[in-house]
Amino acid sequence: MASGVPRAGAMDLPALETLNALLGNPSNAAAIEWALTGGEIGIAERVTLAVGGAAAMTSINGRVIEPYRAYSCNAGDVIAIDSITSGRFVYIAFAGGLDLPIVMGSRSVYVPGAFGGLEGRRLKSGDVLSLLRSARARHHITVSLPDSLRPVTHKSPLRFIPRDSADELTLSEWKLSSASDRTGYRLSGQAVIGGASITSEPVCPGVIQLPPGGEPIILMADAPTVGGYRILGTVISADLGRLSQLAPGEPVVFEPITVEAAQRALAIDAERVEQVREWTLG
Repeated sequence: MASGVPRAGAMDLPALETLNALLGNPSNAAAIEWALTGGEIGIAERVTLAVGGAAAMTSINGRVIEPYRAYSCNAGDVIAIDSITSGRFVYIAFAGGLDLPIVMGSRSVYVPGAFGGLEGRRLKSGDVLSLLRSARARHHITVSLPDSLRPVTHKSPLRFIPRDSADELTLSEWKLSSASDRTGYRLSGQAVIGGASITSEPVCPGVIQLPPGGEPIILMADAPTVGGYRILGTVISADLGRLSQLAPGEPVVFEPITVEAAQRALAIDAERVEQVREWTLG
């Protein structure tokens, strides 16, 4: 961010961090973020993996697998994602993590800038990815992660820290617009009076901008680091993963909270991830 480069990386960080904890990886180990359509991944050597995030029909050699559960695959196995049934982003994480170049301290890709990841682009058919060696022995748990240790997915209000009055967001009905992507999620509904272009100021994922048209935009993982629209507030970091999984047309409800409450929510989720690591050791 200090270099003018977006955070990029996973849209649903809680899902990725949970899978990495389940596999004994560092929290920021690189994985595959899968969206929109189905497809297949061929396995070239023995590996342990897990999937999570959006609900999807996923199988290994035709056998349906459960989310947030570790599976061992052998050379020649095929992972198939037939469809995403709920949510937007599925994550496929591997023990050890993907072996990709480190650019500015990250293995993630920033596609608009054409750098990071694999050649600075989206993955395509025929790509071959290597894995880093797993830091520890195979985990001991072979059942699904309990629901209490999984990321929150229920459709509760998005908690945000208002800049001024919260009424402009909480008194209106919003839906996620189809004009949404990794840069920002646009909301549709009754336009808010007072949208404006302003002198540019620093922004980050979660910032709620109000352009002149009056329909808010929530900045996401590939958001710019400065913005020139009026700011209404910021969705808290702990709720951005849940927001990222909303589909166009789904309702968006806001709930104002304090900075202190936002910090507690982030600490609670960090503790949940640590509990996942403890659980994997039996």
